Amino acid sequence: MVQTERMTGLINEVRAAGFLTEGHFKFRSGLHSLVLLDRDRLLSDPHLASRMGYAIAKHYFLNRADVVATPSVWGAGLAQWVGYFLEPRRPVVYPTSNMEFSPAAREQLNGKRVLIIDNLVLSGRTIQEFVQAVARAEGMPIGIGALADFSGIEFPIPVFGLLNPSLGIFDPAKCPECAAGNSAVEVGY
Repeated sequence: MVQTERMTGLINEVRAAGFLTEGHFKFRSGLHSLVLLDRDRLLSDPHLASRMGYAIAKHYFLNRADVVATPSVWGAGLAQWVGYFLEPRRPVVYPTSNMEFSPAAREQLNGKRVLIIDNLVLSGRTIQEFVQAVARAEGMPIGIGALADFSGIEFPIPVFGLLNPSLGIFDPAKCPECAAGNSAVEVGY
C-alpha cells in the first residue's frame, strides 16, 4: 500500500509539472500508450530526476549492484542518480563509440555485478546490444532500470520500467483506444 501511495504521489508530481500528456500514442516498437512522457524535460528537472533515480535504486537495492552502466547520453543523468542512491554509492560506466568500453571502464566492469540504466527502453535493440557489450567486458548484467519499457520483449534479466503502470501501455490488439476506433499519434521513438 505504501509503495502504491508513493508511486501515485510521484506520478502526480510528474503530471503537475506538465511532463505527461493524455492521448493515444504509438511507439516504434508497435506498442501503444495512453499517456506520453516528456522524458527530456523530466530528466532536466533535478528534483524529479532525483526522485526517479531514487525509486529505481530502491527497486534494485537488494540486488547488490557493484556498478551502474548506461548505453546512452539520455540515460546518463538517470544513471548518475541511481548510482548516487545505491548504498554504498556506485560508480557509473559509459561506453565509447560502437558500444565499446575504454580500458578503465572495462576494468570497472570486469567481474562486477552491473545494473543497466537508460531513460527509456524503446525497441529493446540498444539494451540488448549493451547487455552483450557489458558481458564482453566480463561484467555480469543483473537488471535493467528505466523510466519506462516500451519494448514489449522479454529480456534474460529483469527489466523495471518505473512508470509503466501509470502510462497505460498496450499491445495494439488490446488497446482500448484502438478498440474504440481511435487512431494513434506516432511518436518518433
